[in-house]
Formats: sequence, structure tokens, C-alpha cells
Amino acid sequence: MASRQQLEQMKRVLDALKGVNRERLLRPGLGEVSLQQAGFGDTFDSILKKATSACEFGANVDDTTFGNAMGNFQNLANVLSQQAGLNNDPYLQQKTNFINQVSSYLQSIRSYSPHFVAAAIEARGFLDDESVRKEDRTVVEEMRTEAQATLKQVRDEYSKIIGEASKIAGDIEQKARRTATHISVKEAQDQFKAAQSDIDKQVRLWGSFATASLLAFFVVAIYLSRVKLSDQWQWHVVYYTAIRVTVLTAVGATATFCLRVLRAQMHMSHHNRHRQRVANSMEAFVEAAVTPEQRDLILAQLVGAIVDFGTSGLLPKEDDTIYGPKFTVDSITRTITNPPTKA
Repeated sequence: MASRQQLEQMKRVLDALKGVNRERLLRPGLGEVSLQQAGFGDTFDSILKKATSACEFGANVDDTTFGNAMGNFQNLANVLSQQAGLNNDPYLQQKTNFINQVSSYLQSIRSYSPHFVAAAIEARGFLDDESVRKEDRTVVEEMRTEAQATLKQVRDEYSKIIGEASKIAGDIEQKARRTATHISVKEAQDQFKAAQSDIDKQVRLWGSFATASLLAFFVVAIYLSRVKLSDQWQWHVVYYTAIRVTVLTAVGATATFCLRVLRAQMHMSHHNRHRQRVANSMEAFVEAAVTPEQRDLILAQLVGAIVDFGTSGLLPKEDDTIYGPKFTVDSITRTITNPPTKA
């Protein structure tokens, strides 16, 4: 163990370390180049702390180990005092060498630190104090309990997050299904219903036009049939005949146009009613499916049924261009160019 003389000498070394002028050693007034900016203040405090611990617990350390550690502390006190006593120029010149020397001595002191730590533990009775052991066991048990509680909390949070994520995913899917089977269908039903109202108005309107044009055609035809022309062949007979044919052709063409538009509107009315029936049945068909894949397939087929109406039989595949009675005009032309000869 360290002798009494060694302990007294170590106290003198500690006094020497404490007597170093901290302000002169760190010199914060030099700015960036000072030891203060290099963080040496913490190093100096660490040296004082280690030296104090060596004085306090050195009595339980082997004398050789204690003497070697004390020699390093003595060297540190010498280089610290020497650096603090230098003027600014030498101070800056020796700065790097000084830091390297201090680091070397501290490294040597660290090799002896386990001896002093063991001495401190033994001196304070931690190894023999039952209360310390109980406290240690208590701390370990508390740490184990807290760790288990933390793990359980993490598992619960994980399960909760997974459950919420699954619920959110289900809500999103359900919302998408509701959108597909309710909201969009309702919008389609409203649109088809509004369109049906407009189409019915068009059917009634063009039905009136077609009826009026047909009546006009028959009225004009009957009227012209009752107007007698001269029995003698004259130029005005051909003239009046051409006018009659033109008038009848115009009225007939108008009636034909109105009938064809009416037929197209009736076809659209049947088509839109078909759309309404399919849209009204869509929700029932989709809800009857068991799996989402079946619902998607049924929904696609129903949408296709709305788009592909087929034929109503009202619109034959023919050209809707209106042609006049060409044979009548040709007959009139031949009559004018080749008038009949008198018997």
C-alpha cells in the first residue's frame, strides 16, 4: 500500500496543480489560438478530479502503482505551470508540443485508473454493504420489469397500429364499393331521368311536326286534285303541273324529314329507358355478388349493357338523304321536250 510519505507528496502535487493560474493557462483573450478555444479547460478540470481521487483513495493502492501515477501527476503539474508562465509568443509556439505532452501523461494515468477505482469501491464498502446489493438487485429487477412492460407496450402498439391499418384499408375498400354501387349509380339514374324528360319533349314536338306536315301534304294533294286544268294542250298546263309537283315534293320532303327525326327521337327514348332500367337494377345485381372480384365483373357487364343498347327496330340501315320524286320531274321534262301530237 502507498506509504504516508507518498500520500503527503501526492497532496503537495495536488496543491501544485490547484495553484496553476487557470486564466494564464487558458488565455481566452487570445481568441481562436488560445487553449480555451481548443477545449483545454475540460481537460484541466479532469486532471484536477483525477488527482483529488488519487489523494483520497491512494492509501489502498499498491505503492509502486501509486508512485508511478504520482510521477505522471507531478510531470503534469510541471508542464502546466511552465506553459502558464510563458509570454504570448512562446506560449503559442509551445502550444502543440504542450498538448501532446499532456495527452501522453493522461494516457499513462489512465492505465492506473482501474487500481484507484477498485480502491474507491473497497473504501466505500460497496462490496460488503448488503443494502447496496439489495439496491442493485432492486434496480436490476426494476429494469427487467420496465423492459418487459416496454416490450408489451410495443407489442400492443404494434397490434393496434396493424388493426387500425387493416380497418382503414377496409374502410377505403368499403367506401370504394359504396361509391361504385350507390353514389355513382344514383348519379347515373338522375342523369338518365333528366335526359328522358328532354327526349320525351322532343318526341312530342317532332310528333306534332310530323302530324302537321302529313296533314298539310294530304290537304295540298286534295286541293290540287280538285283544281281542274284546261283540256287543251298549252304551255301553261305544263307550268302549273310543274308547280304542283314542286309543292307536293316540298311538302312530302318536309313530312319525310319530320317522320325520320321523330323515329330517331323514339329510338333514343327506348335507348334511354333501357339505360334507366339497367341503372335501377345495377345496385341489386352488384350487391348480390359474394366477392369483390364478382362485383367488379358484374359492374363491368352492366356498364357495357348501358353503353351497348343494340337495335330497337326503329332505325333501319339506310341513307337518310331526302330525294325528290325524280321520275315525275323526268316525265315532265320529256313531256315539255316532246309534246303530244294532235290526232
